[in-house]
Formats: sequence, C-alpha cells, structure tokens
Amino acid sequence: MKRKNIYFVIACAILIIAGLYLKFPRGASGIPPSQPLADFPFEFSGFRGESIFSYNNYNASADQSVQRIYKKDGVDMPVYVLLEYWASQSEAKRVVSPRYPGSGWEYYWIKTRTLSLDSGSVNLKEFLNERGSKKELVYYCYIIDKKIVSDEYQLRLRSFLNSLLYGRSNIAVLRVSMPVTEQWSVENAESFEENFLKALLPILREYI
Repeated sequence: MKRKNIYFVIACAILIIAGLYLKFPRGASGIPPSQPLADFPFEFSGFRGESIFSYNNYNASADQSVQRIYKKDGVDMPVYVLLEYWASQSEAKRVVSPRYPGSGWEYYWIKTRTLSLDSGSVNLKEFLNERGSKKELVYYCYIIDKKIVSDEYQLRLRSFLNSLLYGRSNIAVLRVSMPVTEQWSVENAESFEENFLKALLPILREYI
C-alpha cells in the first residue's frame, strides 16, 4: 500500500472514531457491581478474613471497596486484599495503578505472571515493594467487562471503547499483597499468593 493510501485510511479511521465519539454518550450513568462488594465472603477455601480500615493504597474515590486481611488455617501469615470498584469514572473519580509507590514504598522490579484457572489462563502484574527493611510482594489486576486485565494499554483501549460505544466507565481493581521476610522468601510468598488468587478470582467474577 502506498504511503498516501495509508494516510487516507488513518484519516478516515480518525473521522469515524470522532463521529462515533460525538454520537454516543460517554460515562452517562454508573453501573453497580453484580453483587455488593460488602457481601464478598469472609471465608473460602480454608482462608478466613477480617475487615481493616487503614489500607495505605486505598483510593477514596472508589464507589465500593473491600479492605481485608485473610489468613489460611494453620498458617500464621497475613494476605492483604484491597478490592475497589468504580461504577463510573470522571476527572475527580479515576483509577490509579496499584504499582505506583506511596507512603515511602518503592518497587524495584515488576513482571507479568500467568495463572491457570478452570476457566482459562489470566495474567496479573507482580512486583516487589520495599520501604526500609520492610518488603511486600504485590499482585494486581483490573476487572473490566468481567475480564481480568493486567496491561495498562489494553485497559485504556477497553475503557475507551466502553465509554465511546456504550457510555460506561465502570471498572474494578484488585490488589493482593503479603510480607516478605527472612523466614518467608519471595518464592514462598509467590506460591502462597498464587494459590490464594486461584481460589479468590473465580468467586470475584461473580461480584464484578
């Protein structure tokens, strides 16, 4: 294809997108989750949870949120869960990636991890967070259209299309973390958190 033809196709695509953007309403109304997040179970697959109210990464603009500590029977190691849901987004109410450091925390590496569920494979982001001598291993993902997304570019595309075509901007964010210590290595934390996530994610899809 000649260069002029490529530019023509791009120009046409821009005009079509602009026309659709003006035709369809954007972010017209908030969409509640399938079930209230407050009803998310405190007990599942041998894990027992309790609510907490001082999570550093909590985003006050979320419409609904769950902040809990879960522990597995017989294992004295906490798993911190932050689940946030936006019925709609605006300039004042917008999702912020859990990977951005806060409260003195800094991350030194980040990678994509693939988990195998009964419904298929999903990707999540994993990173090691550090603040002084403290360390935590963090997993996070976004849930949009009942799909689990870890890539920010894919998230932006899905969000744009949802807003453009359907006038909705609802989204959920899941952040799961646990301490890393001399007695509890990164490898142990990875195995433990991924088993926790394999139990949690199928249940979560029923709520978002």
